[in-house]
Amino acid sequence: MQTSNIEIDKLKALIKEKMHHAYIEQYVKTPALNEDKLHVLTFILNNTSLPEYKKERYIVTAMLIQMALDTHDSVQNSDDILPEENDEKSKQLAVLAGDYYSGLYYFLLSEIEEVRMIQVLATAITDINECKMQLYYKDISSAETFIHVFKQVETLLITRIAAFAGESIISGIAAEWLITKRLINARNSAGDSGLEAALGTWAAQFPANSHKEALDAIESFIRKESSNLGDSLAHFPAHLSSIRSWMRSAIKENNSSMAEEG
Repeated sequence: MQTSNIEIDKLKALIKEKMHHAYIEQYVKTPALNEDKLHVLTFILNNTSLPEYKKERYIVTAMLIQMALDTHDSVQNSDDILPEENDEKSKQLAVLAGDYYSGLYYFLLSEIEEVRMIQVLATAITDINECKMQLYYKDISSAETFIHVFKQVETLLITRIAAFAGESIISGIAAEWLITKRLINARNSAGDSGLEAALGTWAAQFPANSHKEALDAIESFIRKESSNLGDSLAHFPAHLSSIRSWMRSAIKENNSSMAEEG
């Protein structure tokens, strides 16, 4: 089933509606919606036999969780705290805002008695936070290890939902696509100003002696992952051909070095 722009716009509106909280928005910037993850998840679930109301509820709740995770990360980034407010109060509210967005997913799934999906998402959140702790506190000595852990942070939520929905084949490919696209964007936006704008909170933990060394490591990983992704897409299941075409186009648009495959 093809995913339309109208459908994506409807989902965006639903997510925005669920997230709206006037008091929170006075103090904490609403995190940007990760459209790559929204598109991938919508493509995946549209190719399942799940009822429409479940597809919609899964997508909205997953993106609320992503917003919650991003909001908690913003506590480490003062740029996401509105400057006119007391810093400590704003940080506390950012944590509470993340908890608020996260709590919505329990409510939305409980409404349709989706206990199993609640368990899947709760486990994914735990595992993502464990990976974040690795990035925050452990001595990650190589760029390759950093990117491996960063990949888990960026992709676990989507891959767990894909596996739950019976699309295990695409879950690994979705992870490859998401991390490749994320790092291409990081490389393209980093320029000479550092990785902060590209990797956010995690830039300070990237194990490199210089900006150039960091960009070289990212470029090396992009080439490796692009090659793996190209091989995977070449053997993609026929019923997911629309996702394959979209993934190829999105990567090639941002990365002219991606290897062509049959």
